[in-house]
Amino acid sequence: MSNHIRLPGERVEQLRMIAEAKSKTISEVIGDYVRSEIEAGTIPASIPGVDVSKSEDGVKIVAGDMEAFIPLGEGPTVAEVLASAGSFTAKDAERKKLWIEGAAALSGIKVKRAGNGLKLVSLFTGKEYPLNLDVATDLANVIEEAAK
Repeated sequence: MSNHIRLPGERVEQLRMIAEAKSKTISEVIGDYVRSEIEAGTIPASIPGVDVSKSEDGVKIVAGDMEAFIPLGEGPTVAEVLASAGSFTAKDAERKKLWIEGAAALSGIKVKRAGNGLKLVSLFTGKEYPLNLDVATDLANVIEEAAK
């Protein structure tokens, strides 16, 4: 889910300067800030529009009309795939494919790269839910915590 925020030009330039100094994008700088507020307890770690809940035998994810179930033992694997999806380079294409397909076979949820993000795909229904890579990292943390 994408949105546009109107900011004064001076603030945008400050964000651009911070991003450049940290070799990040403005979106990543804002993501870092949001995560720092989660860590500080200002807001919960949940992702708006995505429900992650734990049951006796797994973790259920409901995002829009996409539903998926991850067996408890596979929660950390799926979390790692989500967190690392953006870090694979072109040279890692085969490794990435095996890693993502392996996670899908184990968990019932497929992760596929889509533009500047990824899509969660339910293997049961084929329904998809798009996520920015930065938000996918946050979702990875929520899944990992739920799987404990």
